[in-house]
Amino acid sequence: LHLFFKDSVTISLLGTMSKEVYEILEIFDALKRHKNTIYLVSTIFLATFLFSYVFIYYDMFQFRYFGDLMYESFKIKVQSFSIENKGPFEIIAIILANNLFVAAFTYIIMFFALINIAVNSYLLAYVFYLTNPLEFILLIGPHGIFEIPALILAATSGLVLSMSIIKKFRKEKHYKDYFKDSLRIFLVSVTLFVVAAFVEVLVTYQIALRIA
Repeated sequence: LHLFFKDSVTISLLGTMSKEVYEILEIFDALKRHKNTIYLVSTIFLATFLFSYVFIYYDMFQFRYFGDLMYESFKIKVQSFSIENKGPFEIIAIILANNLFVAAFTYIIMFFALINIAVNSYLLAYVFYLTNPLEFILLIGPHGIFEIPALILAATSGLVLSMSIIKKFRKEKHYKDYFKDSLRIFLVSVTLFVVAAFVEVLVTYQIALRIA
């Protein structure tokens, strides 16, 4: 009787729940369902950062050389935007467009998102090598709080998408659930990337101008 009453209450709540609220709850459930994948991607990001920093610091395996190449390429790309001649909203639009491209690219490449997460972690380690800890925290911390989780979740969504495709080929029943979860996690990633773009311009960029 207790179980019947409990199930009845649950059904009643679901009946009165709006579609938007239900979907928000499903987003949180998707994150819980794939927490092991999130942990895996986070571990790869952190491990790559630590090992890359050690290899760059001691100049092992040409890690510093490749860091130089990647960082110079990144600076040329940033300079091509001529952000010093643009207003804050224009800069936000540029960063947001780049962030959304990264999110979409990471999602689409699916399993290879792990390579992308490792490359970004390596570049971050190189920036840490170039700066002192305080500068690193000031220049990366404000928007990195949102951007790094966004990157991790984008990679996670790509992995979940690849799981969905594998399950479809295996003719398993729940491949659609995995596909929906990949979109839900991707949506969270995009939201965090949007927040990161605003914080990067309104906070980080202002800090960079003061310590330059």
